[in-house]
Amino acid sequence: MRSCCSGPNWSYLRWLIESNLRRQPGFTKDFRLNERLQNLGQGLFNWNYLFESSGQLLVLRLAKVERGLRTQKEAVAHVNREAATLQSLERLSFPYATPRFICLVREDSAEAIGLIESAVDGEQLSFCANIYEPDRLLKIIAEIAVTVHKLPKTEFVHLKSRFDSRAHVMEQLEDLSSSIFGQFQEAAAARDWILSHLPEGRPSTVLHSDLLPQNVLLDESGGGRIAIVDWQEAKLGDPAYDLAVVTRGVRKPLGVEQGLERIVDLYNQTAEHKLPIQAVRVHELIFHLNWLSDAVKKRAQKRIGGHGPEHYASLLGSILRRAALRE
Repeated sequence: MRSCCSGPNWSYLRWLIESNLRRQPGFTKDFRLNERLQNLGQGLFNWNYLFESSGQLLVLRLAKVERGLRTQKEAVAHVNREAATLQSLERLSFPYATPRFICLVREDSAEAIGLIESAVDGEQLSFCANIYEPDRLLKIIAEIAVTVHKLPKTEFVHLKSRFDSRAHVMEQLEDLSSSIFGQFQEAAAARDWILSHLPEGRPSTVLHSDLLPQNVLLDESGGGRIAIVDWQEAKLGDPAYDLAVVTRGVRKPLGVEQGLERIVDLYNQTAEHKLPIQAVRVHELIFHLNWLSDAVKKRAQKRIGGHGPEHYASLLGSILRRAALRE
C-alpha cells in the first residue's frame, strides 16, 4: 500500500475505493465518492476507513505489511480468508449481526490488499456495559463464543484446520522458539504444565479468535442488537482458545474477580462440549510464551519499546502459581 509517515494518502484511498466499486454490481462505471472518508484507526493488521455511498455506510479495510508481523503473502492470505469468512456467515443463520462482504480491493495487480465491507451499528461493548453488573461483559462474550463454536465447520473449509484441541495446542508449542525454555525456568515450567494438561478428544470448532469487547458492538437504539466484527483471525481449533483471548492470564479478566472461573461457568451452561478451567489456562500460558519469545527477539534486535522478557517470565510464574492452587 502507498503511504507516508505523516498520515494517509486521501487521494489514493479515494481512487482505490472508486476503482474497485466501479466493478461491482449496484455501482455505476463512473461511480464517484463524494463523501469524506473517516479514519477509524488501525488494528494490529489493518487500517480502517469509514465512508458513505448511496446512503449506506461502508468500511475499507487495508492489510498492513510490517516487519516482524507478517509478509505480503501472509497479508494477502488473511484478506482472502476474511472475505470468505464473511460470505460464509452471510449464508448461515447466524443470530448476531456481522459486516456484509462487498468486494476485495486491488491496486493494479491481481492480489487483494484489502476489502470493503458494510459498517454495522453499535458501540463497543465495553462502553455499553452496566457498571452494576460487573460480569455482564463475560456473560455476553460467553454466549457469543458458544454460538460461534456451533457454526458448521463444513462452511469454513477455507480456514486453517486442526483435527482436535490437542493438535491445536501441540502446533502452538512446536512453533515456539526452543531457546526460551533453556533461558527461562518459568518457560520450561509452563511447557511442562501444558504437556501434563493436554486436552483429549475435544473436537475443533470455528473460532473467532479475538472476542474482546472492542470487537463486540451493542446497538442499544436498535433493540439491543449485538454485532460481531473483525473476523480476520478466524480459524478452526480448540474452543478454549476463544476464552483465553479474553482472560489472558490476568487476575481479574475484564475487571471481574475470578473472571476465568466465571466465563468458563457461563460458557459451560449452554456449550455442547464442556471446558475445564485448565483448558483455558493452557492457552493463557501459550499466549505468554509467545509474548516472551517475541520480547527475546526484540531485545536481540535492539528494538525499543514494550515489556522485556523478564516481565513475561514473571507473568508465567504468576499464572502457574494460581493454577497450582486449584489442583
